[in-house]
Amino acid sequence: MNNWYIPITILPGIALLILSTSNILIALSNEIAERIKQHIDPTLTKRKLRQLNLLTKGLVGLYIGAGSMVIAGIMSGIQNYIAITEDLATFFMLIGTISLFVSIGFLITFSFRAVKIRQDQFNESIN
Repeated sequence: MNNWYIPITILPGIALLILSTSNILIALSNEIAERIKQHIDPTLTKRKLRQLNLLTKGLVGLYIGAGSMVIAGIMSGIQNYIAITEDLATFFMLIGTISLFVSIGFLITFSFRAVKIRQDQFNESIN
């Protein structure tokens, strides 16, 4: 992988995903804390806790992906100076890509479930 900059150029996109997911996680965590404090509908609070779990898994995967991309970029950049096989950098790039893909799957699942929870909240409020 002579193009060491390829995994590094992906980092700003990953960072944006991490930032937006972190903001959602903080908001959801605050909402759950408020619900627990006020003893509001424990079944819905449990569903929101499962949502928080999905976000946490997604964030961990994004962190692993970002770290793997950095390692792949560094290894690709120094392979001309230190005897490192190109396969090792490609391996880390692959790990990072798979990790990002899985994390995006968690985030998509989170999004669909979040809409379902909001719909249920709305339906309960009009009854």
